[in-house]
Amino acid sequence: MYDQALDTEIARVNEHSRNLLNAYLGWDQKIKSGQVENTLYSDLIDFVNFRLESVDTCLILIEKERIADALGLCRSILENYMLLMLMCRGHKLFRLQNLEDKTPDEFNAYFLARKQELEKQQKAGTTSCLAIKKYPRAKRHLMYIFEGFKYESEPDFMIPIHYFAFQEFYPETMRLKDEDYFVYHLPSSNVTAAQKKHRQETAFKYRHYLSYDALMQCLELNDIADKAAQTRIEAHYTFLGKYLHPTHDAARDLRQRNNWHRRQTVLGFDQPYEKTATLLASLYVCFLLTRVLEEIAGLLEKAPPQYISGAGTTELRSLTDQTQQSFNYFWFIFNEAPLYDKFNYCIHHVSDEELSTLKYYSNIPSQRITFDMYVYSHLKSALSGWSNGRCGNYTSPLFKV
Repeated sequence: MYDQALDTEIARVNEHSRNLLNAYLGWDQKIKSGQVENTLYSDLIDFVNFRLESVDTCLILIEKERIADALGLCRSILENYMLLMLMCRGHKLFRLQNLEDKTPDEFNAYFLARKQELEKQQKAGTTSCLAIKKYPRAKRHLMYIFEGFKYESEPDFMIPIHYFAFQEFYPETMRLKDEDYFVYHLPSSNVTAAQKKHRQETAFKYRHYLSYDALMQCLELNDIADKAAQTRIEAHYTFLGKYLHPTHDAARDLRQRNNWHRRQTVLGFDQPYEKTATLLASLYVCFLLTRVLEEIAGLLEKAPPQYISGAGTTELRSLTDQTQQSFNYFWFIFNEAPLYDKFNYCIHHVSDEELSTLKYYSNIPSQRITFDMYVYSHLKSALSGWSNGRCGNYTSPLFKV
């Protein structure tokens, strides 16, 4: 009965993902363009198109029972989703000042002096700098924070710096040197010097805007992801990364009878994936797809009318809203803490006195609930039914009417 309920839930999640994809494919007929073409919108829709091709591939992999591969590809989609948020809403940028040549005391003194100077400049209206902070991801660097790029004729319309950083970044420029590879003509010393400078600039841009650490820093800077959301991103990113990078027994641990070890030549393992692993992959695909669609829909909804006169997102929004309503037992990044997490938190961290005030564990504020880093085992627990003499009962979402 439990396995049958899992099969039903897997089919339900995947069907919803297919409905989301189909709604996206029909969305362009509902978008009403304005009088002026702005390539920002077409470029970002193009970006989403390729991410959704990966989503479709994940669904095919799940159907073919290639669960570990689907989870690995989800890691890539998650990273692209982080970048998409910044290309849509990253309206603050920063510039770094390297002060590694100063001692810690000299650096702190300089930092305080610059903050005081900035306050005077802001009062006088002689600076566009919003704030100065210590850069948390490098020693003795100051971060000068500014608003993003604006058109003089449209001061309320802003293009995030990540839009440009992404378009201008080529990994081969950063990592590969011409002198190590075949070229038709040996470059002059001037060209080699210019290439070296360009390589350093590209590495700087990647390190501070496009790397994972940089994306996290910029999500915080732009008030898109607070500390709690960042910890959830870290946990999901790390979990999914196990199926993308070499990690001992990562794929094996998703299988039935995974402690069997025999000398044999097979594709992967001769035991099927646990149905819970299949459901987890399906949930990741569904929630990543939903968040990507919400991001691009929000961008067009907020577009100036001369660029987009009608976003046409009614059907799309209806379906993305259903994701959280229908599968609220999965805690992704920005949704509320599920009932199981509140139940488990109540057992271990809520006193009898507080519980009597709350009346029921579901009333515990989500902000208090900490995320469980063990994503897979946590889902297994959340899919089971539990009872506690002090906190009450928790019903499996698989058997709720």
